[in-house]
Amino acid sequence: MRPQVMPAVLADALAAAPARVTRRLDAAPGAAEDWQWHPEGAELHVSTGQETVRLPLAGVLTDLAQITCTCLLTPRCLHALSVLSALPLAGTSPVQSEEPGPGTSSSQSDERPDPGARQTPSRARPPGGGPAAMAWEAGAEVLAAGVAHAGAAARERLLRAAHACAEASLYDLARPATAVAQGVHDVRAKRPEFELAGYARDLAELLGTAWRDTGPGGQSARRRYEALPPMILQGLFSEPVVTASGYAGVVTWLADEAGRLFSVADVAPGGVERVGAAYRAAVRFGGLALSPERLGRSRVFAQNAAASADGRLSSTKETKAAIHGECAWTGLLWTEPPAGQLARALRGERDGLMFLRAELAGRDLRTGAGTLTAVGATPDAEANLRKLAQPHERDVIVRVVPDQPGVVTVLAADRHDLPFADLPGPSGPPLPPKPGGRAPPLTPLHRVLHRMAMGGRATAGPAAAATIAATAARLRRDQLPTAAALLESLARQAAAVRRTVTGESLPEPPGELARAWSAAMTYAGRAEEELTLRLWRAATEPGPG
Repeated sequence: MRPQVMPAVLADALAAAPARVTRRLDAAPGAAEDWQWHPEGAELHVSTGQETVRLPLAGVLTDLAQITCTCLLTPRCLHALSVLSALPLAGTSPVQSEEPGPGTSSSQSDERPDPGARQTPSRARPPGGGPAAMAWEAGAEVLAAGVAHAGAAARERLLRAAHACAEASLYDLARPATAVAQGVHDVRAKRPEFELAGYARDLAELLGTAWRDTGPGGQSARRRYEALPPMILQGLFSEPVVTASGYAGVVTWLADEAGRLFSVADVAPGGVERVGAAYRAAVRFGGLALSPERLGRSRVFAQNAAASADGRLSSTKETKAAIHGECAWTGLLWTEPPAGQLARALRGERDGLMFLRAELAGRDLRTGAGTLTAVGATPDAEANLRKLAQPHERDVIVRVVPDQPGVVTVLAADRHDLPFADLPGPSGPPLPPKPGGRAPPLTPLHRVLHRMAMGGRATAGPAAAATIAATAARLRRDQLPTAAALLESLARQAAAVRRTVTGESLPEPPGELARAWSAAMTYAGRAEEELTLRLWRAATEPGPG
């Protein structure tokens, strides 16, 4: 395991390095992966063959002084900079939770960014300044260049913006800024975990949130915590988490008596091998030290706890918690009709979860909302589904698979976590193959948007005019005129130029291009949601007779 590095520390190292060093880093961004990494006591030593870089073995690097190199040029040397670039960035865990601080609000705004709103050219740069404006400008520049062409300088600006946003408690802006900066490194280092669609979503989130938070009444991206009254929390289940960005662990879900969901996470840098250990290791909450396995099967009395709007529980030294018996899987979550739960899940509420009393038989899950197709989240969960092949009514917790109408992932059955349990009894016959996914209805628009995220404005400029026109015509034939209009607007901004006093033609500043791309990404996401809802209704509604 490698230590993490704070974004500000890596940004300082990139800024301190001479241009010749950053050029060499851009030419070989993954060089450190080929060096020898080995522990020496409390230190991690990285041998380049001629020099040795030393840094702490674990924890988070918060100061450049914590890393040294035998070449004595730290922090201006290529060796230390390459090693720092290969470390996971602190704060990129998708389930990381910040402690509530003084002055945090008791609620979180539900306002959604609207990058598609019509703006005049004078607003290509967001009003105001501060961290959100820094994030907007860094994101717009990396979009215009394309992640494939961005280098150390772009990464330094993104990391600097991420640090400034975190310092201002704008965590919902710091996270995508850090993720985009990581994407810049991953794509140049040819790391297999880089995923273009995920990178495009992070960039769209960065631009949309930054624009919102620089406008009137902005700064709503702070993760705010609200104090919770004394309550009984019922354990529900635990699920594995393994991310492409190098994090792994377990998230445990609980619910209060009103049916509100909460989560406690143990997710840290590591691979799939960390999941099993985290499931049986202790997580701390209010003085309790319980494994996710036990926490998910317990009733817990909690006092002086706090939670973010998305239900992430936070524990401070004032929080007290005590075991209050075993969980019972009862309450409001289990009494809502399946059809209502399905509608909620498809809107993204409750993290897409459904809580059902239903007949489960292998791949078939018969509910009051129709028969659904069950799949397991992991090979172990699939093996447990085979053991549940005989039709039997059970309490189950499932999550909808949005892009596969009629398909749900079974996470727990009769208080057993299927990804972790070894259910008793023989396995049934082999299950039918898992159903495949479907091509998104807006694939032509997504293809252009993702291509621009990778290659920049040139991919939708004059050279691509014929392709863009044909794609827009196809979208109109498919009764998607808004998608076609957004695509044409994007192409106009990509091709826009300005004249200098010397007569040169230069691309326009990237602000309007970022607005047009962000608007198209927002539309594509929301249109996909609506089309998915229709397909799910068609898949689950009973046919005639």
